[in-house]
Amino acid sequence: MTKFKFDVRIKEGYYSAIYFLKTQKILKKYFPNNIVTMQFFQRQDNVMLCVIDEVEALLKEFVRPLEKISVYALNEDDIIKANIPVLKITGPYHLFGYLEGIIDGILARRSSVATNCNEILKVSNDKPIIFMFDRNDDYVNQQGDGYAAYIAGMKSQVTRAQTWMME
Repeated sequence: MTKFKFDVRIKEGYYSAIYFLKTQKILKKYFPNNIVTMQFFQRQDNVMLCVIDEVEALLKEFVRPLEKISVYALNEDDIIKANIPVLKITGPYHLFGYLEGIIDGILARRSSVATNCNEILKVSNDKPIIFMFDRNDDYVNQQGDGYAAYIAGMKSQVTRAQTWMME
């Protein structure tokens, strides 16, 4: 997917915790050849994973040079168990570490929406379900939440921001 839209201020650390930015600066200056593997987990069982495409787009947008990192991930819409790594990023931490909190947030929110939508679809007895999340949350969440609902199987959505992946 290439249609994810990110705030350009991510690159300058606007949405990153200060300690991630300080760590990035120290490593870049004193340990430029550092290599780490950052792992991301869910803490609950039976969660529908929804994060991979968005995180890959985020990394492509903000990590330079991109070739210096490698990414391992489970599949979008996998049902996962607690504490199993769903995403691993390996490379110089100063290139991507400042994105850690953003990635955690994407993982938590998208997987939560996908899991909830998946559960609703399971009990709907094949009744049509319309994802009308535009009424429940801040508008800035529509694009990502619409994507998560789509991954879970909800194909009827109400705003263009929610249905961009179907265009």
